[in-house]
Amino acid sequence: QSSGNVRQASWHITVDDTEAIRSYPDTAQCWHGGTREAAESSIAVEICVNSDGDYDQAFKNAAEVVRDLRRQHGIGRSKVYDHAHWTGKDCPSRMRAAGRWKEFLDLTEPNPKEKPVGMISPFEGRLTQNHWKSGGYRGHKGMDIAPPKPGQVGMPVYAAFAGTVRKVCTTAKNGGKTSTWAKGRTGNGILVSNPDGEGNGYNHVRPIVAVGERVQAGQLIGYNDRSGNQTAPHLHFELWADWRNPDSDYDPQLAFTKFGVKPGSVPVISVQPVGKIEPIKSKPNPKPKKDATGNDKGDNKAIQTALKKMGIYKGVIDGVNGSMQKNAVKAYQRAHGLVADGVWGPKTQAHFEQVKAVQQALRNEGYTKQGVDGYYGDQTTANVRDYQKRVGLVADGVAGPITQKKLGV
Repeated sequence: QSSGNVRQASWHITVDDTEAIRSYPDTAQCWHGGTREAAESSIAVEICVNSDGDYDQAFKNAAEVVRDLRRQHGIGRSKVYDHAHWTGKDCPSRMRAAGRWKEFLDLTEPNPKEKPVGMISPFEGRLTQNHWKSGGYRGHKGMDIAPPKPGQVGMPVYAAFAGTVRKVCTTAKNGGKTSTWAKGRTGNGILVSNPDGEGNGYNHVRPIVAVGERVQAGQLIGYNDRSGNQTAPHLHFELWADWRNPDSDYDPQLAFTKFGVKPGSVPVISVQPVGKIEPIKSKPNPKPKKDATGNDKGDNKAIQTALKKMGIYKGVIDGVNGSMQKNAVKAYQRAHGLVADGVWGPKTQAHFEQVKAVQQALRNEGYTKQGVDGYYGDQTTANVRDYQKRVGLVADGVAGPITQKKLGV
């Protein structure tokens, strides 16, 4: 993505058969999935299916990445979606064609043989105030950890111990002194009960978990915010002997010392599995059925979708290369001076991609009224002509080699 991605798309993690590369943090909004809902509410993982690569290994590597994301963010199985979920696009086509989606989901399930985790540092930063029993101000029932840089908000907060979410507050305002999720506590926050009956409290935190949800140690549960009564952004962390009793608080330093964790240290959220995971026997990938033009059904769907975006194809996107698709392909070819044989072959595909590249380059130059659909229509012609005038070229509206070179295409 860093070396000239011309698509109007971006994603968080790219995986192939040897490695996974992160382009953006999970908190960044990328543009993927084809809808605003997908872009704003999910993390995108792109699988590279390279001609010289091992697809089955890439399949497993991608599942491992998703498994880690599920564990870190508390994502349930039902919230793992393929591209087709958002727009109906046949993607990931190879996985769908082979009926391997359930197999992929099974591989993303947490491994029951993972080593148990003790305590995880809940927040990276600087210890700024102790519990009242360790020298903090009178009545201070927890430990304050400020972010690495003064004033930072939106920093991740992790569950220190495994447990169940009992209370959350999401409506507190900045500076508000009214008690919220527990008596005498202000700001947004979360209360988690542990299996032994103790409780963990997190104040001045925007929760991303819900009451009744089970969390693991090291799972992302929220982000620090400016809510409640605080002089500067920080995490106020409490430990209770009884999660039902807010007056059973005790000094969190006791737990940090017991588990050998330094307050404010970088959270260690990676859990290594014990032993080896048994490999999944891959199902044979069926050979795609080709039509008379050499395209398989998935290719035809992609062609129909592209032509529909241009307003040429009026039929149902079914992957069948019938008369409607052939006539639409002919119409596209005539409009672009190509041989109108109704076959979306290599030459038509190459022309389509070239037009899209020109359109994307024009959008990069500020011509946003025109889409990137591969159709060289009136708006694209007008934009090319205007661009040519701007850069001192012959303004004929035709994006020939000289114009393309100027555009960087």
